[in-house]
Amino acid sequence: MENIRPRASVLVTNKDKFVLIFRHKNGQDYYAIPGGGIEVGESPEIAAIREIDEELGLRLKSTKFISETNTSERHDFNFISDTDDTNLIVTGPEKDHMDDPNNLFKPEWHTKDTFRRDLPVFPETSRDMFNNFINQK
Repeated sequence: MENIRPRASVLVTNKDKFVLIFRHKNGQDYYAIPGGGIEVGESPEIAAIREIDEELGLRLKSTKFISETNTSERHDFNFISDTDDTNLIVTGPEKDHMDDPNNLFKPEWHTKDTFRRDLPVFPETSRDMFNNFINQK
């Protein structure tokens, strides 16, 4: 079996808003929950904080572990975090894709009413966390 790099996904909130990354890649539109690979020696929580800083330029106030999925294909950690920041500043390698129509990376603030419910949310291992959040009263 191939060695699987663990990944951290973070649903970032600010009051009634949350961040999704609109992607257009391989001819498909979808949303991605921010996150990325966990470096060797890095804890999942530290990776989550680092990835949000790199991908979105946000400082997280608190990070709550939600779930872990470990299969033969994926090893994912899911977190929900809140921030006081609202300005999205992409500084990592994703910055090169912000204007690429064939591999678009566009972080967006949404409310439960503004995101497109017709688009799938990835990674699949984060969908339960996302759906539980969206369906809260």
